[in-house]
Parts: sequence; structure tokens; C-alpha cells
Amino acid sequence: MQTTWNFLDAQTGIVDRLKAKTQPADGSGWARLVGTRKELAAVAEEMQVTPAVYVVYDGFAVLPGSDEYSLQLSHRWLVVLAIGNVASQREAAALDQEAGPYLGELIKALHGYTPPQCNSPLVMSTPPRPFYSPAKFAYYPLLFTVSSIHC
Repeated sequence: MQTTWNFLDAQTGIVDRLKAKTQPADGSGWARLVGTRKELAAVAEEMQVTPAVYVVYDGFAVLPGSDEYSLQLSHRWLVVLAIGNVASQREAAALDQEAGPYLGELIKALHGYTPPQCNSPLVMSTPPRPFYSPAKFAYYPLLFTVSSIHC
């Protein structure tokens, strides 16, 4: 039984799950990088490796029912798919078509998965809109929520 409360331990589980699903040991994977906000912030866009997947913590909400004995939280996790395509500098359609199957795989990998120190599985929520950079890249966010209860 784990006694230390790591508020953000779910991130490790989510990253590990995505690596297992998108970068299997047999070499059949498609993601060239699975990382966190740290890697996303550190890379200059022109040096972006794609396709890549980034796990970014998006905060939490205190849920109704919390009291002095029990703290019930809903955590938000963004999973951002980065796609780059030289054919896409003037049109997003090529990026969208490349991203579609990857987004489906990410949803299948995470929806229903229970990360470490969480009391419920990840459930998909409405994400922010995709972002298309002036260069050849697009970023497709998925949003998942998960709850944790601490006594």
C-alpha cells in the first residue's frame, strides 16, 4: 500500500501507457516521441519531431461532496498530438488526415484506463480546438478527466 500522496503521479502512468501503445518494443509504433510539457516547452518548433504525443497537466477542480474528512478532486490531462507535414504549409487537410487515425489510437489507449493514485478511469471530455502553426505543424489536443479521493 502506498502511503505517500503524489498529487501528479497519474502523469507517469499516462506517459507509460502511451509509450506502450504508440512505441511498442517490437518497433511497430508510430510515435517518434512521447513526452511531457517539459519536452514540449523545450523544443523549438522547427526542431519538432513528429508525430509526437505530449501529456500536459491542465489543473483540477474540487468536487461537491468534499469535506474535512474527504477531498474529492477531478484532474484534467491534455494529451497533445503534434503532426508535421511539408505538404501542409498552405492547407490543414493533409495534417487532419494524418492526425485522424492517431487520435483514434490515443483515445482507445486512454479512455477507460485508470492511472496510478486515481479512483476512476480516464474519461474523455471536450478538448480545446486544434492549433495550426504558421509553419508546417498542427497540434491536436485531447482532454481527459480522472478523479482522485484523499482522506
